[in-house]
Formats: sequence, structure tokens, C-alpha cells
Amino acid sequence: MAAFTTANGQILDTIRIQGTGLDGTVVTSSDDAEQINNEIDKLFDDDLDMGWEGDEFNVVSTGLRFRGIKVPKNAVIDSAYLEIFAHEDEGDLAKITIYAEAADNCTTYNETDLISNRVKTTAAIKWDIAEPWTIWNKYRSPELKTLIQEVVSRPNWQSGNALALMFLGEDQGASSDDNARDFEAFENIADPDDGGDGLNHPERIPKLYIYYSAPTRTVDQQRVYSVSLSPNPLKGNLFNLSLSAFEGETVSIALKDATGRMIQTWKQTALAQNSFNFPTATPAGVYMIEVKSAEKVAVLKIVKQ
Repeated sequence: MAAFTTANGQILDTIRIQGTGLDGTVVTSSDDAEQINNEIDKLFDDDLDMGWEGDEFNVVSTGLRFRGIKVPKNAVIDSAYLEIFAHEDEGDLAKITIYAEAADNCTTYNETDLISNRVKTTAAIKWDIAEPWTIWNKYRSPELKTLIQEVVSRPNWQSGNALALMFLGEDQGASSDDNARDFEAFENIADPDDGGDGLNHPERIPKLYIYYSAPTRTVDQQRVYSVSLSPNPLKGNLFNLSLSAFEGETVSIALKDATGRMIQTWKQTALAQNSFNFPTATPAGVYMIEVKSAEKVAVLKIVKQ
């Protein structure tokens, strides 16, 4: 549950499901829950299911709530994924649809309100799990950045809020197959009947990884920072950046294409005027120049002819 800056300047926030209460002396969590059809099945158990139980006609869905997300409002989500551990050996195809809850600060789960009734993001991710799972092995969800981006771009999102994900199963038809996949819950126990040690394993608690970049400043903020570039449009390869607001600071300057793909980076102490060479093999088009210091960000558009 920590955030740190990666080698390429992105920030990584790592968040685990956390405990919310006690059952006697045992810490439990209502931040992970399971729903079967139209009923909450359990809040406290050693595993969670998602998918379809064709022999009993059960659609099984799971909710996971992560508290204390450090991502600031309007940050650019570069990547996000869930890390979970299998609770059983399983190989039948499971069809899951993943949503985030469309809320600014999600509440924990209870025994009456359905996971599937929570307001869902417009974005959705299909997760068809075909690969075999082996008990207690680690698995990773598909890319979730579109879900996280929609939430942190909400008008009232704040760093430190809670974010929830829904993993909704679907009816795959009558079958003797078990198309649900089981994974370790907060209260997981390695069952001795399955060759386990009978202990809780905190390292197997569901974990969310979010890689993000600082929020892009508005045009008005860019003007305050007195950043400009010339010539624009660019006909040759040499361009100049006026960085008077960053003068004397250590800055990272990134050149990205219109999709956000990194083309080139520079890092140096900013002078009032700085000259840079556009990579000669870069084709004509629209590009972005991003200037970052410890506390400031400015983004400008440049057109190469």
C-alpha cells in the first residue's frame, strides 16, 4: 500500500483489500464480497467466486473495494491491473465483465445491497478466462486503465478516496462444467485438505496496481507558467522552448505523439531559452511537448510539417 515513482517518471500506487472489522480476534473485511444471482452470498470467507455454475444455474459475481487510492483527480492512468491468487485448480472457460463503480468515494459492502445494482462505469472490460488456473498461483486481470480513468476524472474525485471494481459473471447455459473461477479473499486460509498449511496468507490478498502520470494542466495554467515554443508549425528539426517559469529547476521534457506514445525525453536544468532537435525520422503530424518539474506541469501542442 505505497506509491512511488518508476524509472520512466510514472507513479505507481499499490493497494490491497484492507480489514474493516473483527470476528472475535480475527480481522475480517467487508471490502470484498460475493453475490450469487440476486443475493449476497458471503462477506467473510476464504475465497471469492466469479463466473457461472452451470449445474446449479448460478451467476456468480464479486465486488472488490480499495481504500486510500492516492491517484489525484484528472491524473493520466497509464496502466492498471488486478493481481489475485487462485483458490482452486480450474480450467473451464469463465466469462466475466469488469466495471468500476461510478462513484466518487465507494462505500463498503453489506449483506443486503447487491453488487450488481451499484452504478457502473460506462467503460467495461471483457475477461474471458480460458487458461487453466493452479491453486495458490498468481494471476493478473486484463488492462483496467479505462475504468480507473473514468473514476478519477469524475468532478468530485479526490486523492485518498475509495474505488470499487465489479466482476460480473454471465449465464453460459446449462452445463456440468464449473465455469466460475475461485480466488483468495482477505480472510484466505490455505486448506490442509488441499495440501495447504492451514494459515492465512496476507500476500495472497487481492491487490490493485495503478500506474499514473501527473494531471495535465489547463491552458490557463500553462500560460501562468510562461511556456511557449517556436517555430510552430515546425518545418525543420530545431525548435526552441521558452521556460522562464521553470528557470533554474530540474525539468523532464517529453515528446509524445497524438496517442500518448513516448518519442523522446530530455532531462536538464531549465534555462530561460532552450533548444532541442526533433528526431529526424519522425513523420509529419501533431505532437505534444510535456514539461515537468517537481511541482509544475505544462503541456503544449506542436505541429511538424
